[in-house]
Amino acid sequence: MSDEFVSAKAARRAQEEKALRQRKKYNLTVTVVVICFVLVLIFVAFFSSNLFYNGTTALKIGSQSFTVADFNYNYFTSYNNYYTSIYSQYGSSPELMSMLLPSTGSSFRKQAYMGSEDMTWADFFTNSAIDRMKSLAALLDAAQKEGYTLSDEDKAAVDSSVENLRASAVASGYSDLNAYLAMTYGKGMTEKVFRQNVEREYIASTFSQQKSDSFTFTGQEIADNYAENAADYDFYKYRLYSFSGAAVTDDEDTEEDETMTAEEATAKAKADAEAFKAAVTDEQSYMDYVAKLNEDTEGYDADTSTLYTSQGSSITDFIKTWLSDEARKAGDVEVLKTDDDAATTNYYVVMFLERDDNRYNAVSGYYGLCATDEDDEEGIELEGDALTAALKDLTDARAQEVKTAYDELEEKGYDAFVKLMAENSETVSGSGDVSMSGMYDLPEPLAAWFHDEARKEGDVDTVYVEDYGTFVVYFSGVDGVYGDLMSEGYLRQEAYTAWEDEQLKNFDDVDQQWEMTLAKKLTSMGG
Repeated sequence: MSDEFVSAKAARRAQEEKALRQRKKYNLTVTVVVICFVLVLIFVAFFSSNLFYNGTTALKIGSQSFTVADFNYNYFTSYNNYYTSIYSQYGSSPELMSMLLPSTGSSFRKQAYMGSEDMTWADFFTNSAIDRMKSLAALLDAAQKEGYTLSDEDKAAVDSSVENLRASAVASGYSDLNAYLAMTYGKGMTEKVFRQNVEREYIASTFSQQKSDSFTFTGQEIADNYAENAADYDFYKYRLYSFSGAAVTDDEDTEEDETMTAEEATAKAKADAEAFKAAVTDEQSYMDYVAKLNEDTEGYDADTSTLYTSQGSSITDFIKTWLSDEARKAGDVEVLKTDDDAATTNYYVVMFLERDDNRYNAVSGYYGLCATDEDDEEGIELEGDALTAALKDLTDARAQEVKTAYDELEEKGYDAFVKLMAENSETVSGSGDVSMSGMYDLPEPLAAWFHDEARKEGDVDTVYVEDYGTFVVYFSGVDGVYGDLMSEGYLRQEAYTAWEDEQLKNFDDVDQQWEMTLAKKLTSMGG
């Protein structure tokens, strides 16, 4: 065999081996590409499906696991609760609302939280959601340790919540509940996940109530606690009028120069307050003096504008200190000044009228309100007092119809009354429980009716309250001495808070999984 033949054979073999290596490399490349393509498809399918959002753990708190969908539920619940709170307090002031709420026109992640340089609104609601979940986790863990489960009544309430939301979703034009939930809470939120979160909340809420109710106190402990905190627990009736020590800027629309420095305004406020005090001899002279000060203010009522009935805990400290002095007696008048560290020094002329130590019976019952609306007012061609009287006659008549319907029932009682209020929803615009009610928990005419010593269980009547309408009321009975119930309630809240704080000590650490981080980047989760 010649050398040329051997060389040619070796060359062909080398070419074949090279071709084989190239085919293997090509096949490997194709395989890798196919695998990558399949992985991309799997990735896209996984993160486009609900499984990533409601089938994997995003946070672990204690022994509780929360998915991305669970977090979104708590995030948007925190937002809704915050919005409702702000709206209920400042809804009549668009300027304040715009300051205290983020704009819904852009991402919460791009909006600074109330001017903060370090926090966005998304951060704020994320922190609120996680704090909410910590509390839930602590209560759920404690409930599980004690073997607590929902009662049949609570399970029925969960079902009712879901069904009510389903009806609202359909009425709003959504094809089904899942479509509405996905729109409201984001991807992954389904009826099943929503129900699980509602059940969690019911377990936490009912268990916490059971735990709170479990704390009991002796009569002596209740009495001692009230005595120790009487200045805060008692109610005070007093009159108050203020003089401002704030600097005044000249109003260009008036002819007089009204400019005044803070020092000058403070000195004037003190002098005006002292002159007021010197002129007061009794309650009527107090109101007369205020009326004269405001004689140019149209519609000003010196009586209602200066009269206050407040619990000590809600009164500014320097005023409460004076009112709660044991030496205080009806008719005492004093000039009081804001604390030295106040931004503006104001002077107040305060008249003490009476102090209530809450030693009377608390009451319970139920009410239904028959009110009027704009259509009623438009249908009555009257004005002023005549219109008010006509509207009173209208609500009185409506309330009497409901009362007559109750009087004609064969079976009467609390449950029958509550049921009747619900059945007359077109006439009864609002209803609710009166439970362990004190003298100052209700508008005065209602309080007078419920706290009438002649009242007996099962009494039903109608009571008109100006600016509200006419109430149909049911008296259930007496719950005990209001002051004792109040003191016991504060002790119970204090004990429960201490217990809850102890539980939360073990829930400071929140283990955020990679799913949580990725979800924030892939979706609009967190605003």
